[in-house]
Amino acid sequence: MGKKSPVDEIKKVAEPIIRDVKVAAKPVTDKAEPYINEIKSKAEPVVKDIKSKAEPVMNDLKTKAEPVYEDVLEKAEPVVNDIKNKAVPYLNKAKEKTAPAAKAVKKQSEKAAKVAKTVGNDLSLKAAKYTCKEEVFIQYSHHELRAADIIERAKKDYVNNGHKLTSIKEIQVYIKPSDNAAYYVVNHEDTGKVTF
Repeated sequence: MGKKSPVDEIKKVAEPIIRDVKVAAKPVTDKAEPYINEIKSKAEPVVKDIKSKAEPVMNDLKTKAEPVYEDVLEKAEPVVNDIKNKAVPYLNKAKEKTAPAAKAVKKQSEKAAKVAKTVGNDLSLKAAKYTCKEEVFIQYSHHELRAADIIERAKKDYVNNGHKLTSIKEIQVYIKPSDNAAYYVVNHEDTGKVTF
């Protein structure tokens, strides 16, 4: 039995394509497993469709090949080649359909890695920066305000106006007791007002 079965031949044709997809997705899947699970659920109908189309042909080949293996193998070679040629477009189609999903997963994982790095850097800087507790209070006309609270309220207002907290690189807060308000500028561009 020096020749391979038709099933093995079909697997051999599909193997490099499947391997390429797995290798390309490996770094991304490690970083973004939740996104991959979502993509898998979206890709599952396509994979099932391909399997359902290939399964009857595979079962038919197995049944015909078992009784007279060598004879059928010789006679089936043109059929196997035809099946190979017909299977390649389906496999390429599956690869094409999952490529955008893989790109989306890669993009999301890069964003997540960047955010994680930023958060890690921020935490490191904050840990090194704050060795003692510092608080600034503003007292005027029967009011007492903590400067940190006003800054946090300014950030919250900025986020509530449709921006991302991570987009804040700089914030300046101007406290105006006569208006019972604080005005803020984020990244030298966006402005806002919070009252107290």
